[in-house]
Amino acid sequence: MMKNIYVLFLFLSISFANGQVWPASSWTAAVNLTAAMDTDGITDLSGLHFNSVNNRLYCVQGDGRVRILQWNATTNTFSQIGSRALNGGPEGITQANLNANEFYTIDENNYEIKRYTHTSNFSSVSLLRHWNLLSSPSPMQDTGNSGPEGIVFIPDSALATAGFVSQQTGLLYTSTKGLGGLMFVAHQDQGYVWAFDLNPNTDDDFAFVGKYKTNSSESCDLAFDRSTNLMYILHNVVDNNTLEVTDLSSSVVSGIRKFTVTAQFNLTNPQDGNANIEGFALTPKCPATGVKAAWLCRDIENNEGTAIRQDALRWFNPFNAAGDCVVLETDGFAVADAITIVPNPGNGQITISGKMNQARLKISNSLGQVVLKTENATNGFTVDISNLKNGIYLIEVENSGKISHTKWIKN
Repeated sequence: MMKNIYVLFLFLSISFANGQVWPASSWTAAVNLTAAMDTDGITDLSGLHFNSVNNRLYCVQGDGRVRILQWNATTNTFSQIGSRALNGGPEGITQANLNANEFYTIDENNYEIKRYTHTSNFSSVSLLRHWNLLSSPSPMQDTGNSGPEGIVFIPDSALATAGFVSQQTGLLYTSTKGLGGLMFVAHQDQGYVWAFDLNPNTDDDFAFVGKYKTNSSESCDLAFDRSTNLMYILHNVVDNNTLEVTDLSSSVVSGIRKFTVTAQFNLTNPQDGNANIEGFALTPKCPATGVKAAWLCRDIENNEGTAIRQDALRWFNPFNAAGDCVVLETDGFAVADAITIVPNPGNGQITISGKMNQARLKISNSLGQVVLKTENATNGFTVDISNLKNGIYLIEVENSGKISHTKWIKN
C-alpha cells in the first residue's frame, strides 16, 4: 500500500524522455477496462503483466484475486476469461515462460514469490511452488505493509546482452538454478529492486543475487520489454508518480550498486482525488505490428466512491516506449558478416561459423582475462569449452579486418 511520506529524489542527467508524460494521453482519454472485470468496480488492483504471445493481460488484486483479460484482434476489445481467488496478498504478477499455463506473484503479506499453474480455461488455479524472501540467503527484512510489491522475470539472454552484474560479487551473472533467468522484485522500503535466482522445482531454493538502488525511495511495480532489453520501474509517490527505465547496467555510487537510468517519465494521474497508481504493463515496442499499448491500474479502497471503484484500470494506445530494438536469441547470437555462435548457452563444444578468411578467435572471461585464442580459420571454429568455468564470456572474432564481439554463456 502507498505510504504517505515525503521522498527525496536523486536527480541525475537522463538521456531520454526526462519529464515526458507516460504513457502518452491523459487518464480520462484512455479506455476504461474496469467494467470488463466487474461492472460494480474493483478494489485493491495492484499489479499487471501483459503476455505478448497470447495477448492476455494478467491482473492481481492485493485482497487475493487474479483476473485475466483477453484481447480480441477483430473487435479491438478486451474480455475477462478468468477470475480466481488466491491466498495471501498478491501485489505483483509476471511470467517466465510466456507459452506455459503458469504465472508468478509477489505476495506482500507473506514476503513470498509464488508459482501458480492453471488449466487452459482458468477453471482451476493451483499453487505449485513458493520462495520465502525473509529466509536465508536473502537479507530482506520484514518492513510490514511497506514490503515487496512488484515482480518481473528477465531471461538469461537479456541479462547476458546487458552485461548484468551481481551486486553480491561484482561479476557478470546469469541464472544457475534452472529457471533460465532471474526474478526481480520491487520493494516499497527504500525503493530497491532485488534480484533472485530461483530453482523452479524446489520450494525456498534460491540464490540472492543482489539489491539495486533506484531513483526513488519507493518502488511498487516492474515490467520488462524483451524487444528493447529495458526494465521499467514504477515509483508510487503521493502526487508525483514516476516511471524509471534502466538498461540493467549498474555502477557503485557511494558504496551502493545503482541501476543506470536511461529514461524517466512522469505518469499521467487521475484527477478525481485518487492517484494511487500501483501497477502497470506494456506491450513490446518491437515489432511494430499487433496491439501496441500500455496499462495503468490504481489501488482503490473499499470506502471510496462508486465512480472511483469503477475506474481502476485504463488502457492507453499508443504509448511512449523507450529504447531501440534488439535481437535476443537463446540458441545463438548473430554477429557481423553472418557469423553465428551456437549453442548459447553451452557446456561442451561451441561452433562459430560463417564466411571467414584466416579469421582469429579470442575468448575472454568476465575479468577480461583471455582464456582461449586460435586463428587461421577459413570455415569457422569448433572449440572445446568444457574446461571453462560457468559464467559469461566475451567472444571476439577478427575476420577480414573487421572485429565482432558477442557475449556467450557457459553453463
